[in-house]
Amino acid sequence: MSSVIDPNFAPKVSSKDVVTWYSALDPSFQIYGFPWIRRDKAYKRFPKKSKKDIEAICPKINGLASNTAGGQIHFFTNSAKLSIKVVLTSAVDLSQMSRTGQGGFDCYVGTDFRSLKFIDAARFAHGQTEYEFTFFDQLPGEKLVVLNFPLYTGVLECFIGILEHSTIKKAKSFIDARRIVIYGTSITQGGCASRPGLNYTNRLSRMMRREVVNFGFSGNAFGEKVVAQQVAQIKKASLFVLDYEANAGTNGLLEKTLVDFIDTIRMFHPTTPIAVVSRIPYLLDQLIPAYGLKRAKIKQFQMDTVNRYRNQGDSLIYFIDGSILLGEEAHECTTDSIHPNDLGFSHMAIEFKKAFTYIYKDQRRNK
Repeated sequence: MSSVIDPNFAPKVSSKDVVTWYSALDPSFQIYGFPWIRRDKAYKRFPKKSKKDIEAICPKINGLASNTAGGQIHFFTNSAKLSIKVVLTSAVDLSQMSRTGQGGFDCYVGTDFRSLKFIDAARFAHGQTEYEFTFFDQLPGEKLVVLNFPLYTGVLECFIGILEHSTIKKAKSFIDARRIVIYGTSITQGGCASRPGLNYTNRLSRMMRREVVNFGFSGNAFGEKVVAQQVAQIKKASLFVLDYEANAGTNGLLEKTLVDFIDTIRMFHPTTPIAVVSRIPYLLDQLIPAYGLKRAKIKQFQMDTVNRYRNQGDSLIYFIDGSILLGEEAHECTTDSIHPNDLGFSHMAIEFKKAFTYIYKDQRRNK
């Protein structure tokens, strides 16, 4: 039996135009979100040399570090057409998340970083681990292109296709070379954004014109010492954000690891702001009083921890109340009463921007 489908929903592939293909690792492209990429030549969020140490303590992290959440490619081109070829590490199979969010790239275009507009997201057939997609065709003039990497799978190979005789120029889009570094859970990683550019870390990157390094590890953010050491070794950081209550709260690991995590960051970054974030609201916290009471105690522990550091003279540590991040209609902002949908991530990005802007201003006042 044949079926009829709107052709706009079908995967788009390159036409017979002569296209020149470049590896995304080519120095003509500026890649963000993978701090060790120039050394390791791999789209991974942790360095290759850390694999053995991490494997011994938290083996699932290595696989999750190969998920490319938060990765971005920036470049200028005058090509009227832009295509991509991708080889993924695995097929996507999460039931509550779109294929585009899990394994697709999406594309923003503008004259500069402030004028970026979403143009299209890669679509591919179920079960595919390799695909080719054309983001735009017949788009004249030189433009800045920002491509966001998939959120919930790895990328083995990525090639950018432009029309023959077109040019590529490296883009340095950000107002500050220093990074915002966020450690967190599946929510930070991007579950369950419909496409990569809508995860709150990528939205923040566009809104604040800064690189945001996404260390969200789905279901495995427990604050282990070996992970804290990798996060703390990030160079050129302007802010560290610790948002891992959703994984480490009720099992008691947050209380065991948070102070050590903060101290580890302070060893490497004595004057860099740190923000501790309590968990976004879950509907069951409201419906089941015992759940709400337990969460209130965990939130109070985080507030007390931050206040203790501040009372000891660390004026550059802050608490962000996660209960306000989804706004007044929090129940509309998730896919499963836990993971944000696109509306939820939009609210989170807006609220985080307010908080981070305040922190940067306060840091300047404290100098």
